[in-house]
Amino acid sequence: MKLTAGSSLFVCALSFATLSHAQGWDPFGNGDRETFRWKGRVDGADDIIIQGSKVRIEHVSANPIQNQDYRFSAPLPLGEVDLQLQVIKGRGEIRLLEQPSRRNQYTAVVRVDDQDKGGDSDYEFELSWSRQESKDSDAYDSVFRWRGKVDIGCEIAISGSQHREKDAGGSGTQVRSATFSAPLPHSDVPVSVKKRDGRGKVELIQSPSASNGYTAIVRIQDDKGGADDYDFELRWPRQ
Repeated sequence: MKLTAGSSLFVCALSFATLSHAQGWDPFGNGDRETFRWKGRVDGADDIIIQGSKVRIEHVSANPIQNQDYRFSAPLPLGEVDLQLQVIKGRGEIRLLEQPSRRNQYTAVVRVDDQDKGGDSDYEFELSWSRQESKDSDAYDSVFRWRGKVDIGCEIAISGSQHREKDAGGSGTQVRSATFSAPLPHSDVPVSVKKRDGRGKVELIQSPSASNGYTAIVRIQDDKGGADDYDFELRWPRQ
């Protein structure tokens, strides 16, 4: 979907740091399935667009969504998974418009449609997919893997086959290893980050785009005393 200047859009992209349980929501209990749950107040129609650990809204009609909230049990895989849609709440229609595929850069699109109703109303839905499918989808991914010891914090910028660290202080950052299975493409490729080790936060704060020279930035935040070992993977679809 092309987002052009002047179009009527309300766009929201939240970092991986926000992927925790929303207050007051029931915990997950889906066994062998991963989930994405969304809720908001809708007046008209809106497309909820999910890619990796990012969510944005393409506004279709009437007033923009209010009180949006969402959570992931894991990022949507960068691979072809079979999504199942469960409507939890809503007086209008909720339907899955697009399944993740190579054609759409592994993006899911859900339309929430309240156009035929008066005023606005609360909507809630859940997408789920097999954990086994998530594992199998790794075959579609290229990977940058980083290991090091971090005190206070660090930002790792990844571009092409290069990376650089910007340290936040303390006793500094000690890079143990950093490896690419392939260079990060010079294009708007969807990326996701997976923490493998470390007591603090590891989050994607910038995705590759033309405006940033196709650079991804991962931030590590370590609020505890002393340094700790960190290990993460940045993944994108294999070209």
